[in-house]
Parts: sequence; C-alpha cells; structure tokens
Amino acid sequence: MKVMTEGLLAAGEVERIGLEFIKGTYYRGTVTISQTTLVTEGAFPVYHLEGSIKIPSRNPLGRLISQDSPYTFKMQVHALEGSILGYELR
Repeated sequence: MKVMTEGLLAAGEVERIGLEFIKGTYYRGTVTISQTTLVTEGAFPVYHLEGSIKIPSRNPLGRLISQDSPYTFKMQVHALEGSILGYELR
C-alpha cells in the first residue's frame, strides 16, 4: 500500500490543533498527549491522538479533599484539513 504524504499536516501541527481544541473545551484542564498515530486506511488519512487531562474540581471543598481527576481522551483529526472529526473523554 502506498502511503500518501503530500499535503499531510505534520504530527506536531496536529498535536497543536488537538491541544487547542481540548484546552478550549476544558480550559481549566492540564492536557498531555501521549500518542499520535497516522492511519491511512479509509477515504482519507486521519491522525489518532491519545492522551490525558487533569481537570480540577469546581467545588472549593472538593479541591481540598481530593486531587484532580485524571481522564483519558482519544481524538481523530483529519490529516489534510486539520479539522476535528471526533473525540471521546473517559
């Protein structure tokens, strides 16, 4: 299978797009991307991003009692356009 690389966004650019989106949605969270994978199967190439986000409690008492809740996220970014195709937070 021939991998099309012409016109693809660089992995670093895709990570920046993903970070901007997650930080814009969960603005108080601390975001870390742990894995970026390019998948070229299907109609168009897609980057799959995986990482974690720590979101502080909005309740002042909750911040004293417990630590920030860590969540994991998965995101798909169009490798040519840079648009967010979908994401999941767990």
